[in-house]
Amino acid sequence: MGDVITREYGLKDRDGCLAVLDANIPDYFASIERAAFEVFLDDPPGTYLVLEDAGRIVGCGGYIPLPETRVAHTSWGMVHPDYKGRGLGKKLFQARIDAVKARGDADRIRVVTSPQTATFFLPFGFVETRREKDGNAPGIDLVEMWLDL
Repeated sequence: MGDVITREYGLKDRDGCLAVLDANIPDYFASIERAAFEVFLDDPPGTYLVLEDAGRIVGCGGYIPLPETRVAHTSWGMVHPDYKGRGLGKKLFQARIDAVKARGDADRIRVVTSPQTATFFLPFGFVETRREKDGNAPGIDLVEMWLDL
């Protein structure tokens, strides 16, 4: 693994991001979520970032600012399983938090995740506020978490 860079998503990254999602099915995403991700990647709202290692997309994630409510929602964050355990998820997530803070139009950040990954967000200061059975997809519960900035 060389120097992994974080940069803004472009349409040329679409297939790489889909490959990262596919590698995370079924452990972290359900196969029925792929269609929604494909639509999202065609024109991501807000800011969407990628992690790139020697031309390969190895992670992606973003946020959607909602200045009228002073909230930012995270969107579609993931790292390829081959790259997990190297701190890249933390690097990408901190980049997202830093970008939200730099905009200056949000007081809170919302994460919707699954029980399998909810603990990842705790060191960043996120607090769980809600769980919904099968809320993400059949067999994948929804966990809502918030961070006050």
